[in-house]
Amino acid sequence: MSGWTLALFLAAGLSGAQDLKAQGIRTTISRTEATVEDQLRLTVTIEGSQRAQPQLPDLTAFQVFSRGPSTQVRIVNGRTTASVSHNYILIPKTTGTFTIGPATVELNGQTYKSQPIRVRIVEASAQPRESRDVFVTARVSELKPYVGQQILYTWRLYRRVQIGQAELGQQDFDGFLVEDLGEAKTFKTTVNGQQYAVHEIRKALFPQEAGTVVVPAAQLQVQILRRSRRRGRSLFDDFFGSTETETKVLRTQPIELQVRSLPATPPGFSGLVGKFSLKSKISQRELKVGESATLSLTVSGSGNAQMIAEPQLPDFSQFKTYEDLPKSSLQRKNTGLSGRKVFSRAIVPLVPGELEIPSLELIYFDPERGSYRTARTERIPLQVAPADGKEDLRLTESVAPNTGKVAVRILADDILPLYRNLDAVRPRAFGEQPGAGLAIGLSAPPLLFFALLWTQRRKRLFAQDTGLRRRREALRNAQRCLRELPEASDPVSAAAASRCLRSYIGDKLGLEGSALTPKETAHHLEAEGVPSETVQDIRRFLEELEASQYGGAGVGAGAASERISTFLKSLEGALR
Repeated sequence: MSGWTLALFLAAGLSGAQDLKAQGIRTTISRTEATVEDQLRLTVTIEGSQRAQPQLPDLTAFQVFSRGPSTQVRIVNGRTTASVSHNYILIPKTTGTFTIGPATVELNGQTYKSQPIRVRIVEASAQPRESRDVFVTARVSELKPYVGQQILYTWRLYRRVQIGQAELGQQDFDGFLVEDLGEAKTFKTTVNGQQYAVHEIRKALFPQEAGTVVVPAAQLQVQILRRSRRRGRSLFDDFFGSTETETKVLRTQPIELQVRSLPATPPGFSGLVGKFSLKSKISQRELKVGESATLSLTVSGSGNAQMIAEPQLPDFSQFKTYEDLPKSSLQRKNTGLSGRKVFSRAIVPLVPGELEIPSLELIYFDPERGSYRTARTERIPLQVAPADGKEDLRLTESVAPNTGKVAVRILADDILPLYRNLDAVRPRAFGEQPGAGLAIGLSAPPLLFFALLWTQRRKRLFAQDTGLRRRREALRNAQRCLRELPEASDPVSAAAASRCLRSYIGDKLGLEGSALTPKETAHHLEAEGVPSETVQDIRRFLEELEASQYGGAGVGAGAASERISTFLKSLEGALR
């Protein structure tokens, strides 16, 4: 049969089937009983059209993500039937029995409805853990902490099957300061006789207010890879084996904490909560008037170590002191956050004799004892000898100390000039200009001074305000992130694009960008005065990327990069 004959035959079949094609709508679901960890596949099939869009029922009990339509044309006994299937992923939000109402569609002026479906969603914990292939847990080290006390938060994924892509949702630790405790670690363990591979993430949480505070639930979407039970479609499938994926949404339970207030604070309380120590040392104990020694104070311990400040110092009236920038370090281990900070000063004795650096105190709160404790240093005796010669740093004395008049007599010059007579100055002829070398020589020291001053000021600003560096480098980091976006159109690209934009916004606003949801991002941008239209565009874009991650559709790196670049230009002007 020639191509023209076949085309005419099909056209005739399609034309003759217009009055015979079936019309209607039906709804199917992958399962009618599931746990809150499972995903359901909802399919709405419309017979009699390839372009019709269904009106979905109320699905507020689920998160809904579209997987796109698929069309089909069938010719059976000369009858042609066209249909389109719209596919959706439903993620249960809670447990209960729900009725998915009828979906509707209008075809040729007539409205069709599908049959409703009843779905029962149960807790995943209703299944014994030892019978589950994969599950998650979350726990904290203390349920009744004090304000500022360090709490260890441990999240674990247990699995005894192979998994593919896994996406951990953002958690809003509202009411806490949060510190990550190193990289995630992996190990093996046995639970009720079953061996599991465990992936563990730990964080240090510091509650900031007394009362009931909730550690939010964590949500993990994970793809489980299973060997297909169906017979392979080819020799290679039968020989190597084929796999199919099952998507689950694993959730932990929220954890409620009863945070206790600190007892009445004593004078001089440092604000530190944990276990801390204070040490002091001096570079030399025997020196002369006018010579300098370095006094170092070291505060170290575990707890809210990021809050370490310089201890209160006594009166150093017998010394001149010069501060140096403190040096700090934080250690993030599985056992918690710890750190140390060293404060250094140059001290110059002004008088001879037996002087001393008095004992210093650091008052902190020990949550294990439930009371305040004081760390003290030992006093440091100094032997200060008179300066060599008669130089004693006194340059003036009162002429009439008992008269009440302000009269002084010059005893000595601190720095004497090389020449004190007028003949040291050579007169310049009229119209004579100073040489270029002289001008450069005179201008170089102040220029060098201001350059060093600017450099030191910049370093000091960055040391005192770590957020300043984040804000200044936000755009450059975002542009680097965009250049490294995966080229494929898949959920991985969507996740990477979302991280690029959220990290930029987090750096600009001093927030943890990876923990921001689209709604929270919009809220923070509105609070910063970003135009409402831009805010809503960014929120919709982040929601599209989120839907691509869950639905698996993905976005192209080119399209995502172009839109994010446009957002960056707008935000750079609005978030100055």
